[in-house]
Amino acid sequence: MKNILKYLTVLYVEDDNEVRENITNTISNIVKKVYSASNAKEALEIYDDIKPDIIFTDIDMEGMNGLELIKEIREEDSQIPVVVLTAYKTESFLMEAVSLHLESYIIKPISYTSLKEALFTCSQKLLERNRFEITFPNGSRYNLHSHIFTNNANEIEKLQNKERLLLETLIEYKNELVFYDIIEENVWEGDLLNKGTLKVLIGKLRQKIGKESILNENEQGYRLLT
Repeated sequence: MKNILKYLTVLYVEDDNEVRENITNTISNIVKKVYSASNAKEALEIYDDIKPDIIFTDIDMEGMNGLELIKEIREEDSQIPVVVLTAYKTESFLMEAVSLHLESYIIKPISYTSLKEALFTCSQKLLERNRFEITFPNGSRYNLHSHIFTNNANEIEKLQNKERLLLETLIEYKNELVFYDIIEENVWEGDLLNKGTLKVLIGKLRQKIGKESILNENEQGYRLLT
């Protein structure tokens, strides 16, 4: 599950600047990327723009509160895992939380353990909903949890170790330029990167997922388009 977390993006909503900065830094050490917002309006704009995998939100905020924010998001996405952060746990709150299908809630003050446990719970839900299967433009698929590659004829193909590591690295940074030093660290695992071998691996992946899916940019690295 720890490997899965590095692919996740989290939207964190908190109006207390100090708390928001501290929790953002903490979550950033566990997942791929954390986007933070100081109020519900800003959170909705970020949500519409990036479509995060998980949402953490405070309840007590000026203007639209956390539960109202979740209601609005639920109109578009009934499946995204949501965790609320609250200073209280009343019966009315719990009843409303159940109606919004929250994955978890954390009572303040927030501990590292409670944050990590909530992230693991959300990750499990994403696995159950098959949110870790990446589908490429040519119809082929790769499951980050099972490490199974299925081609566009719906046949399972075995990837060589370096092929798999390279594909997973490109997916981790999807739509971003992955520089050679990152590829060397993730794929060559301590050895020096061989650009000739890398080009062969890129060629094999292009044949599997589509030639136009992987771009080479200015001899700096590669970008996976999804």
